[in-house]
Amino acid sequence: MVVSRLNKNMCGIVGQVNKKNKVDPHVFEKMLSSLGRRGPDQKGQYFSNNIALGQTRLSIVDLSENGRQPMFNEDKTVAIVFNGEIYNFLNVKKSLKRKHTWNSVSDTESIIHGYEEYGKEIVKRIDGMFAFGLYDQTKNLITLGRDRFGKKPLYYFLDDSTFCFASELKAIVSNPQIRNKVSINYQAIEKFIFYGYIPSPETIYKNIFKLEAATTIQFDIRKWKLTNKKRFWDLGQIKTVGHLDEIEIVNKIDKLLDSAVKKRLMSDVPLGLFLSGGIDSSLIAHYMSKHASNICTYTVSYKDTPEADESKYVRQVVHQYNLDYHLCEFSGKDVQATFLEIMDYLDEPLADAAVVPLYFVAKQAKKDMTVVLSGDGGDEIFGGYEKYRAQSLIERTKYLKPLAFLLGRMSFSPNINKLLSGYQYQFPERQFIFGSGSFMREEAEQLFNHKLSMAEVFSEAYLAETEFEQNDIVNKSLYLDCRIQLPDWYLVKGDRACMAASVEMRNPFLDTALAEYAFTLNGNWKIRDGVTKHLTKKLAERFYPKEFIYRPKRGFGVPLDKWIKKELRETFSHYLHQKNNLFNQKYVNKMYRDHMDGLQDNQFKLLRIFAVNYWLSQHG
Repeated sequence: MVVSRLNKNMCGIVGQVNKKNKVDPHVFEKMLSSLGRRGPDQKGQYFSNNIALGQTRLSIVDLSENGRQPMFNEDKTVAIVFNGEIYNFLNVKKSLKRKHTWNSVSDTESIIHGYEEYGKEIVKRIDGMFAFGLYDQTKNLITLGRDRFGKKPLYYFLDDSTFCFASELKAIVSNPQIRNKVSINYQAIEKFIFYGYIPSPETIYKNIFKLEAATTIQFDIRKWKLTNKKRFWDLGQIKTVGHLDEIEIVNKIDKLLDSAVKKRLMSDVPLGLFLSGGIDSSLIAHYMSKHASNICTYTVSYKDTPEADESKYVRQVVHQYNLDYHLCEFSGKDVQATFLEIMDYLDEPLADAAVVPLYFVAKQAKKDMTVVLSGDGGDEIFGGYEKYRAQSLIERTKYLKPLAFLLGRMSFSPNINKLLSGYQYQFPERQFIFGSGSFMREEAEQLFNHKLSMAEVFSEAYLAETEFEQNDIVNKSLYLDCRIQLPDWYLVKGDRACMAASVEMRNPFLDTALAEYAFTLNGNWKIRDGVTKHLTKKLAERFYPKEFIYRPKRGFGVPLDKWIKKELRETFSHYLHQKNNLFNQKYVNKMYRDHMDGLQDNQFKLLRIFAVNYWLSQHG
């Protein structure tokens, strides 16, 4: 096992500043306790004048008391609450010019002393996954920062009397004074119906915001305003490099991915791997086996749905590297017991049924360990989704738009119909309508019973497109997913499912150096001759048979259709038929009947409606 004596810890963080009154310690304790699953091992609080900072800790490395937070600099003028881990903190420590007194072996302390020298620009020098709130007493300033991909969450609220930030929405709205001031963001619900999640910076509440990935923002306590919001890292500004050799490229990816896995094996608690049997997690298994021993793998198996079972491919990897193997059978009873439990933890609607088995397998893993690695991010970095091919095809054949309109009136397979209809949308709109089970515009307008502005619905996607500086179509598609889909959907799913079980998940494919290199490569390296993820498959050929690699992609396949019709039939029926002033109930009823009668596959659209209705029933 690779172990480094660092003071690593995953946790939940919360902070509050009142303009006039002192922070109520009983209310603040309630806010902090709501994050208990993120950090069940320790709890720390700090109160000073009208300011409070708190952290709940999930201990991972250096299980001593040295890592308690809030943490301070030498003269107690700078305090921090921090969630995450900094992989290069020793290099940061060496780069500091002034002499500092170090009271721990903690990466957290390197941010404090780094801030003393570089201010908020310290985020450019640290490599890791993080979200932090830092209080500078001398400047009367709160600095918030979030890592490059948004692996760690951070929310904030501001009105004329209170500023608050936290790892999760539940902590902020646990304050009854804040809860009474916030209202439902119905515009965000319109976005949700298309995206399947709410894109940053918006949330389900009008007055609470997500700090975007790779962003810092400061709250000036004296002036009582947010200031200096800045994006400090952007894959869209990387230039492509031509005239490269395939073997040279694959060798480079091999080296970078090996390094990315190795640095994520730091732990004083057992490590595991979520192994789906797909290419990405199988590659992680290879590199883990080089640097660690006694690796435990966890795979979901659908006992009642054998067609969704990929365990035979998992066993192939497990036997090849002699890994410890845990097959977690997910039965119909488990669906019923797990589904609403994880929905209650999410805070916001999220239309991804895979969060259910992920939460289930995280709970199984927690029996043995606290840290797991996964293959998440490989598709977005190296081109694993069919929508990247579709985007490229449409952009290269825009002249066929009139023909596509005529063909669209004919009946083809659902995928062909969706491709043809894609010609009517702009690039940013297609990006998040394709591949996610999204509503088309006409369907959404029937659902809401009013016209929708696509420019407003996809405003975040349009903004991201303007900040992409390459001309490469595939890379632009990947960039939009890295900018929006990863931080606001897939990483949210992974964070909440694992944190609900008090497990930390690490993602080697989202290593900074690896991602930056990938974006120097033209899109035709990632999708070649109609094959998605060409480069990682070439890399995998070095370790696995071709028949293992070149097979239909499944990942954590989820039998949602079966659940809606069987295990969750009563649950879905109840909440889908729950009347409100938001949706056209006749249209919802028709969609539900068509799906249950097998006339149309509406499983993903029904999940979006269900997610909104269920959230409204609990929080509205």
